[in-house]
Amino acid sequence: MSIEFDHLDRRPVFGERVRANGRLFVLALLVFLLNQALEYSLLRSAEADYRVLCGWDCGWYAGVAERGYDLQPHAHPRGDAANWAFFPAFPLTAAAVAAIADISTPMALVVTAKIFFLLAIFAFVKFAQVWAPAVPSWLAAAVVGLHPYALYGNVGYTESMFLLFSCLGLYALGRQQFVAAGAGGAVLSAVRPVGVFIVIPLLIAGLRRFPEAHPQERLRILLGAMLVPLGLSLFMIHLHRVTGDALAFSHVQIAWDRVPGNPLGHLLAGLRGVEPLPRLWAFMSLVALLMVAALFFRRQYELASFSLIATLVPLSTGLLAMPRYLWWQAPLLLLMAQWLSLRLISWPTRPHIEVKVWMIALPLSVWGCITMVQAWINGEWFVV
Repeated sequence: MSIEFDHLDRRPVFGERVRANGRLFVLALLVFLLNQALEYSLLRSAEADYRVLCGWDCGWYAGVAERGYDLQPHAHPRGDAANWAFFPAFPLTAAAVAAIADISTPMALVVTAKIFFLLAIFAFVKFAQVWAPAVPSWLAAAVVGLHPYALYGNVGYTESMFLLFSCLGLYALGRQQFVAAGAGGAVLSAVRPVGVFIVIPLLIAGLRRFPEAHPQERLRILLGAMLVPLGLSLFMIHLHRVTGDALAFSHVQIAWDRVPGNPLGHLLAGLRGVEPLPRLWAFMSLVALLMVAALFFRRQYELASFSLIATLVPLSTGLLAMPRYLWWQAPLLLLMAQWLSLRLISWPTRPHIEVKVWMIALPLSVWGCITMVQAWINGEWFVV
């Protein structure tokens, strides 16, 4: 009888959970549709269509989706570039979308990115509920869907998939679901090179929990950590079979003049330089590192360690494209949402009237979002 009663007690809780998640998904959908409406209006005003959204690196992903990985370098004037630098999870998913929907590969890459973008907004709201429950859900959704670099959720790049599985992994980690976190990390490690480093926050959380954990939970912690490198390992095995070099994804970076060096050296060079865009990117990188320091100060070591590595690794190869590497990191976006929810001005005599940071920052963010989409449509080099 007790089992039956327990089952009946759980049903309303489960139903309420489904309804709550349904409301959050509708919220994510509304923010996503607002983003899409802005993009559509800008495309129409420029007399462009959605094909323009597959540019720059999207072409490389299209090559992976259509032909697989190159046997030899062949591209760029020096003939030293190959598609080995582009990880497989996103283009393989897009290839499946192209086959199912019977659309071209470039359009499938754009559609796939948009699907992941919608799911990433929802996942980020769930992630925020665990790690920063005071942040309003609508604001968390708006931070992802309407920030200036939200452009990259629509253009056939990996950013939206990276954010989605980062949020899923860190959400599971915040709930001490170590196997689920490891499964999310396994996919993430096949999305971008820094994805595998989600194992660091998993190990930090696991070490915190390990002394008090029972044997089965300890096994789950170890299993979760072992799952994370799976995606990267399969990619490396495939590269070894195709090229004879399991680290070809790293070695080919020289074709883009991206050679690992001292990240702080690149940062200082950018700050001291005279070119405005590299200086801006260096300033953004400095702000990101200060945000990481704030996360460490708050003792959110799992989030801080992930963003520290996700910032320093791309920074070690230069400043180009740093904005999209920074502002699609879940921990940094979460901290931004927390700051935007702060009160800026209040009146003691009228406590019901107050000005919050988001009231000023959000319109500026939407303006930045519009500016970046226009820059992409116009083919500006700095959006690469």
